[in-house]
Amino acid sequence: MDRLFFILFNDFINELGSSLSNKIIKTLLFSFIPTIILTNEESSNSIDNQFSYYRYWNPYKRVLDFKGDEASFIGDTFYKVSFNKEKRIKTVTTIDKNNRERETYYFLWSKSGLRSEYKVKFHTRGNASQLDEFLFSDQLSLVRTDWIADVKSRNDGRPKAIAFRDHLDYIYFYYNFNYTRYKGDSFSAEVIESSYFDSDKNFVGRHLTFWENGIDLRMIQYFNSKNEIFYTKEFIHDRPKQETIRVLIDERGKEIERKIIPYMPIDRYAYNLEWTGRKVIDHTLQNLTSLELALEFANRANEVLEKANQEVLKAKEALNEANRIAKNANKALKRAEGLAKDTESFEKEMDMAKVKAQKAIERMYDAERDAEEARLEAAKAKASLDAVRKAKEIEDFSKEQAKEGRKEARKQRKEAKKLAREAKRALQDSLFNSEQTKAYLTFSLGQPFFIETTLDSHIVGMHYTFGLGNRNMFRISNKNINLSIDINWYDFKSDSLQENFQTLSYFITTQIDPRLAWFWIPKAMESGLRIGGGLVSPGYGFTFGYTIIYNLLPTPMNIGITSQVNWVSTTFSKEVQTYWTYFGLMVGFSFEDKLPSIFDIEVPSFF
Repeated sequence: MDRLFFILFNDFINELGSSLSNKIIKTLLFSFIPTIILTNEESSNSIDNQFSYYRYWNPYKRVLDFKGDEASFIGDTFYKVSFNKEKRIKTVTTIDKNNRERETYYFLWSKSGLRSEYKVKFHTRGNASQLDEFLFSDQLSLVRTDWIADVKSRNDGRPKAIAFRDHLDYIYFYYNFNYTRYKGDSFSAEVIESSYFDSDKNFVGRHLTFWENGIDLRMIQYFNSKNEIFYTKEFIHDRPKQETIRVLIDERGKEIERKIIPYMPIDRYAYNLEWTGRKVIDHTLQNLTSLELALEFANRANEVLEKANQEVLKAKEALNEANRIAKNANKALKRAEGLAKDTESFEKEMDMAKVKAQKAIERMYDAERDAEEARLEAAKAKASLDAVRKAKEIEDFSKEQAKEGRKEARKQRKEAKKLAREAKRALQDSLFNSEQTKAYLTFSLGQPFFIETTLDSHIVGMHYTFGLGNRNMFRISNKNINLSIDINWYDFKSDSLQENFQTLSYFITTQIDPRLAWFWIPKAMESGLRIGGGLVSPGYGFTFGYTIIYNLLPTPMNIGITSQVNWVSTTFSKEVQTYWTYFGLMVGFSFEDKLPSIFDIEVPSFF
């Protein structure tokens, strides 16, 4: 206890500076304070040794509630409290369910009792979250025995910064807290931002706690060191059913768990936030790198600037009020001296005047500090607004340039693909000698499918096709056309001799290769669109099909697959029109001028 007091006392002395008058004050304080402390401790042993016990403790408002006997609290968490001479809270020790001391809060109060600061000493190894389960994160939370949490408070008592240090005064990590207001489409909330840093002052992460209407915990969002959201907790409270549902969401916004947890009742001493004008933080901006969202932040900064100006006016009024109080206190002091008729009454009047003067001085200092901070925040807000607007103009210009660049890139890619296809067609032409006529033989066999109902009762057999033709017989629209004679064997057997359809057909067929030349098609592969017609014994017919063949270069052999639709008009016992489709395999050979050129005729080019 004494050691912690001297740590607090040493921090106070260091803040006095190094001027001559302050050195004299330091000497006097170091000479007399220890004696005063010992005297006070001896004289107040009877008070300090008398502890009170409570079930509820709010360190931010310095509020205790549900007082009782120590024996009645055993088995639950409760608080052991001591008070100073002025009946203000001196220490608060947390006793856990196992009746062990967990941590102790040590308070220092101003003379007037309007302000206080505190430190927390940990008696066991644990986590910072045992002080507040929502303000701290597991990323930086581990504390050890005899560590101290050095708390800097705001005017309303809530923490502004907390540093965690060991008994040698080495800081392991620290937290900064900002408080603001969020108003969404469906609810408004108080938002507390907790930012955490390691011993080297490196940013480790942050999280945002949303308290709906400053009362109900609605959501906690966690961000990593790159300021990217990676985890979210949402809380849905059903007061009639007295239950709370917790929803866990990952970094992609996908729900990973939904669970009913113990009901989270309203804290009777919860804070309702009001804008302080100290920070401009917009927690609706999840993508802090987007300048379009930053522009929204800049517009809100204008509102903050106006509020800051109002705060300056209020601070000036407070300063004037403090001066007035100081003057009145001085008059009261003089009046007390003039009216004093005996020593006792004079001392009482003088003590009251000193207290009023001390309060006036503290209020004056607070007003000056608040006015200066408001002026600084107003200047920051205006500078942020100008910078964001300039950045937005630069980004708009960059987007226009990038858009033009993408259009040009797409055009160049399109041209490149077109040239690649033309180059591939030229290569295929060189491989297949497209400008020379070549004779070729083909043989294919296939199985019929999708047969028209007239032939449903027939036994379907394999179909065979033998073809003899010449490549590049004539051209249409600069496309080389092949011409061949195909002899087909159709096999649809029937028990009835009159219905039996096993016959030959003789078709003249033209074939064109569209030369798609896509990048994934092999160079040695050809495709052909086939159209033909001719005699079917008995009758006539037409065929339409498509072939894909692969040339086994440098040999004259090729293999492939073929499909075609056959339509015939023939005579069984009467005229019948029918059709079917078949798929099959094909084998072929190409020859130069070694076979008789039966198609060696002059055919003009069309189109």
